[in-house]
Amino acid sequence: MIQKNQTAAVFKKALCFNTRMAGRLAAVIVCACVLCGCAVFGTSLESPRITLSNFAVEETTLFETVFQVQIRVLNPNDIDLNVRGVDCTIEINEKAFAYGISKAAVQIPAFGSATVPVTVYASAIDIARGFLGMQQRDVLNYKVKGKARLEDAGWLSSKLPFNAEGTISVKDLKNKALPAQY
Repeated sequence: MIQKNQTAAVFKKALCFNTRMAGRLAAVIVCACVLCGCAVFGTSLESPRITLSNFAVEETTLFETVFQVQIRVLNPNDIDLNVRGVDCTIEINEKAFAYGISKAAVQIPAFGSATVPVTVYASAIDIARGFLGMQQRDVLNYKVKGKARLEDAGWLSSKLPFNAEGTISVKDLKNKALPAQY
């Protein structure tokens, strides 16, 4: 009986020791994760800056026009952005004009830029609304907003929102040149 009680006591002591050690080990692991995690979570990406680089008609049907838009993406971050796609909305004179998406994979170097091709679709009604009153204007106001979707973002957000606005000269538009004025 004494041996049985001694064995139980030794087992209980070993169990207590292992439980305390496991608790301490878990506390050390949690602290390490929190410290490393805070460093990783503290890293946030700044949204890219976007400008229209080119705008060309690709196809026209009775109800829809397809445009090929080149957007210049400027990366203000100190790491490369591996963009795997972009979705965007274009407004002209504060009215919805076209919606687009691209699955082009483009690497934008840290503190650098690259162009991303985006196919945008506009209904005939949206085109008419966008260009309504164009004859009375010298410039068209545009807005491009959307999200750049990143590849292999790890702990960082995989979507970076962007929002840009500018003007296009109606005279340049009529001459088929579309430099953006800022």
